[in-house]
Amino acid sequence: MQDPTTQSHHEQRLLEHFTRRRLLQASAALTGIGLLTACGGGQTAPAASASSHTSSAAAKPTSAAASGSPAPAKITWLMRSSPKENKWERQTVTSFQKENTSITVELIIVPYAQVDPKLTTMVAAGTPPDIFSEFGASGFADYFARGLLLDLTPYFTADKFDLNRFLPGIIDIYKRNGRLYHMPQVTNFGVMTVYNKDLFQAAGLKDLPTSWSDTSWTWDTMVTYATKLTKNYGQGTNAQYGVNVGWLQNLWGLAYLWKDDPFLQKEYTTGIAPTTQLDHPGVIASAQAAADLVYKYKVAPTPADVQTMGAVGDIFSTGKIGIEFNVPTIAYQNFQDAPFKWGLAPIPRQKANKVSLYNGCWFVERQTKQPQAAWKFVSYLVSDPIATQMGAIAGFLVPLKSQLDPWIKQFVAKTGM
Repeated sequence: MQDPTTQSHHEQRLLEHFTRRRLLQASAALTGIGLLTACGGGQTAPAASASSHTSSAAAKPTSAAASGSPAPAKITWLMRSSPKENKWERQTVTSFQKENTSITVELIIVPYAQVDPKLTTMVAAGTPPDIFSEFGASGFADYFARGLLLDLTPYFTADKFDLNRFLPGIIDIYKRNGRLYHMPQVTNFGVMTVYNKDLFQAAGLKDLPTSWSDTSWTWDTMVTYATKLTKNYGQGTNAQYGVNVGWLQNLWGLAYLWKDDPFLQKEYTTGIAPTTQLDHPGVIASAQAAADLVYKYKVAPTPADVQTMGAVGDIFSTGKIGIEFNVPTIAYQNFQDAPFKWGLAPIPRQKANKVSLYNGCWFVERQTKQPQAAWKFVSYLVSDPIATQMGAIAGFLVPLKSQLDPWIKQFVAKTGM
């Protein structure tokens, strides 16, 4: 999962659009990794309201095998605008309709900033999209709290869907009261360091380590490297910057490196934060460290510089950034055709190097008039051939065990690492 015209965080710079709801929806925490939604999160509905999220249409699902000859059906699929993502989506609609001639899929594409308003308008009009995802500014907990999600548990059961196909822990992230309101869509290996190997070589710097247990790659070392990589600071298009904070603009992501957190651990499972820890020493120190990159050490672009450079896409793609903090899924999508060599490395360590892991889901809207057709389509989206195509075209890792090695091999081809 950003404000990317897709997950290519350049058109919309989703990082700059994080709302408080999205920030709070880290649904769990693994050892050394905070779990968040691909495009944000929100509040969790109280347990008592769970039954209100089940539609009568979902009461008696039939398995694909037992459904017989299905009646003609039309379903709508709401997604954000993004060249690579939309290419995969259109290709997927075509192949699905060839295999399921009784079902027509209408793809609705709107700019990132309009995804949630469009969803709300369609729901209010009584014509909700049958399928949507966390590709807007909101996320699972918000959609769940608003009662927008169809309980898919009966469909998983009727089709005897093998949940062990997914990577460990993925299916449980968005479980509520033991029920499944989602189909896992994407994941990644957390925020990483993306670096321009050509600029490193020109500055006489060695490639960065690849092991997360390597303690030599620290925040202070990163500042030293960034200083050597910076040239013509503040001189517009002539400037070259050592580092772009990118995804670490998020307070929690920075605070993790200082072994701190703006939120209490229990709030990562409720999605509601009545209190914060914004005054904790580590939270303050991490925010100051990020600001120092811009205003003290002058190795990072100012917000105005970022906006100017980002007018043509992710600023790392310009070749004027030595180091950027990003997620590998977006790095692949944005930089696979970059005219320079680039590599991936762990986040620089301060007191720790814990990072955020972003995840996303497919949803069926609760009021859908075609639940069987919608279920058939979301199931198709996680079939191996379609998942492989999503990885190759859009760069996303569909969280299936079968997709892990092919996805990693894509980075070997692009980075030479």
